[in-house]
Amino acid sequence: MLIGELEKASGFSRDTIRFYERIGLISRPTRRANGYRDYSEQTLAELRFIRWARQLDFPLDDIRLAIPMLKNPPVRCEQLLGKLAEKRGELLAQIAEAENKVRILDGMLAKLGGAA
Repeated sequence: MLIGELEKASGFSRDTIRFYERIGLISRPTRRANGYRDYSEQTLAELRFIRWARQLDFPLDDIRLAIPMLKNPPVRCEQLLGKLAEKRGELLAQIAEAENKVRILDGMLAKLGGAA
C-alpha cells in the first residue's frame, strides 16, 4: 500500500510514518518500479501496535523491543510480558492514588457542607 493509504489506515501522519521508518521502528517497505514505497500489512499491524503502546505511555525503546514479537503467530517474550505487567501495576497504583484523592475531596466537601 502507498503511504497515503497507510496514513489513512493507521491514523499516523506521513511524517510520523517516515520518522518511524527512519529510526527502524517499523519494517522497511519495498519499492515499486516507480520508486514509491510499498508498505505491507505487517507495517500496518506494527503501526497499530505503536498507537496502542503510545496510548499506554510506553517509550519508543520499549516499543522497539516488542515490534519483532508481532509476527503471526506472535513470539512469546518474557521481557515484554514483564514490561506489560509492570505498566499494569503502575496504572493500578495511579488508580488507587486517584481514588484516595477522590475520598479526601468527598470528605472535604461533606465537612464544608457541599454535596459529594
